[in-house]
Amino acid sequence: MSKSNIINIKNLDNNHKNLIKKLKIKLKFFRKPLFAPDYDNPAYYASYSNGIGLQYIKKKLNCKINKLLFIAYTLKDIFNSLVHNEIKVLNYKKKINAKKIVFTWAFKKNFNKNGSLEDRYLNINSRKLKKIQWFVLFSEKTLPKKIDNNIIIIQTLNKKRLNFLLLFKTIASNLKYLFISPQYFLFSISSHNFLSNKILETLKEIIKSPVKICLFIYEAQPFQNKIIKHFKTINIKTLGYIHSPPLALPTNLIKKKYSPSKIFVNGKDQKKCLIKLGWEKKEITTIPSTRFLKKKKNFSNQIFLPITIKSPTEILKNLEFLIINFKLNINQFTTRNHPAALNSRAHNNLILQINDLKKKYYNFKNNLNFKKYSIFIGASGAIIEALERNCKVIQITEIPILDFYSKYFWNNIKSKKINNNIFTYSILKKGNLISFGNKPRNLDMFFGNDIT
Repeated sequence: MSKSNIINIKNLDNNHKNLIKKLKIKLKFFRKPLFAPDYDNPAYYASYSNGIGLQYIKKKLNCKINKLLFIAYTLKDIFNSLVHNEIKVLNYKKKINAKKIVFTWAFKKNFNKNGSLEDRYLNINSRKLKKIQWFVLFSEKTLPKKIDNNIIIIQTLNKKRLNFLLLFKTIASNLKYLFISPQYFLFSISSHNFLSNKILETLKEIIKSPVKICLFIYEAQPFQNKIIKHFKTINIKTLGYIHSPPLALPTNLIKKKYSPSKIFVNGKDQKKCLIKLGWEKKEITTIPSTRFLKKKKNFSNQIFLPITIKSPTEILKNLEFLIINFKLNINQFTTRNHPAALNSRAHNNLILQINDLKKKYYNFKNNLNFKKYSIFIGASGAIIEALERNCKVIQITEIPILDFYSKYFWNNIKSKKINNNIFTYSILKKGNLISFGNKPRNLDMFFGNDIT
């Protein structure tokens, strides 16, 4: 292996620092009047998603870019715009009288038989907060049989009929950006921006006075910032709750023109991370987590799969490397699929291949040094939770420069390189990455008592 191909941890730290600087400059450019009225909102630099933003991130990090794959991802994104063209608002019967609203996500399993919602991010039942109007983004076809009056469902559906006319109108309305910035043009016709416009179009006539304040379960997705932009024009205050620890490379959370006016995080280190991403100290509030509670939870001896699998061959090769070189008994580990990829063929195939690897090395003796370890593949915010729950972590990175937890963002994590794609992590001081909380009785930690 040549020296130029050897991964250096200090270089990864510097690369992350330089990347954030370049992305901030790019987003500042998108805030010029040339890009009105949405400015930097369509730009979605997510390091975990195979979209336009990831390709730009790779370019700035000097990663090798497969041009054919980039074209394929772009075409797939456009196709998603063709089919993802129906938004239904359900259970909306009359004018909203609530002053406070919450935007969240849910599946059918999160609803109780009585029609109430068990919010998995806030860990609270919607019936305990009857004066709050809940807006629930729902992507399943089958709805709950019963839905409480203070819950409005926003159902996003994929239609079999391709709406080429709607796509043509979207491209035509954004064509001017092609000559200013081809990258911005691609963002503007992406499925994320397409969905943003559809959701806002639907909600404009629903959310009006007397609404005063809105809490988003915030992931910095373009549709959220699009709604925030509209809310600012009608004097609705916006709050954002980052419900889980940011990823190793949290580029999606860089502050934008239409980010929430106040953001909530669950740890001192998360606050430091957001400050590096352009947020001011006074805009960030640290609270104990409502999602991750003070209870025992075992992370040891498990293999966690990521939401996106880029290279199954590399993953299996590195697992085998651990087995052979460190006597890691893979049969002592249970494979956990990502909750959002349970029906993914790629994920289920990888699980079968890991099982084949277990059979191949069935008689290997376990190295006791790895007794309290978990194995994470690719990017995962759950690494932070595992470390806080007294578990040491082995991470098999698919693209190290994207997946690695650098000191630039996370100086409370001690890292060690095993090979170019494998790192181990341990925590230096507990409680700073995540402050575990108790099950909340209300949402006063967000809304306070100023609005009743």
